[in-house]
Amino acid sequence: MPYDFAENEFGLEPEASSARGGGPPRKLTEVGVLDPRFPSKRPPGPVPVVPPSLLFQILAGLALVGLATALFILLFAVR
Repeated sequence: MPYDFAENEFGLEPEASSARGGGPPRKLTEVGVLDPRFPSKRPPGPVPVVPPSLLFQILAGLALVGLATALFILLFAVR
């Protein structure tokens, strides 16, 4: 069924604004999220970092070598 465009006789008409808000909207000049009133709390010093043990480093290195080897074999293996 084809659509026939018909003008809407109930079109919106411009109306006067209310008496309470008759002017342009006010600019908000309050202090907010972008300009906080107080500086944020910072930790008293640097966050201590526990260095990983030598055994953990060796195991992680072996895992990476194993993954790289498996990927190489999967990519270039002849079936």
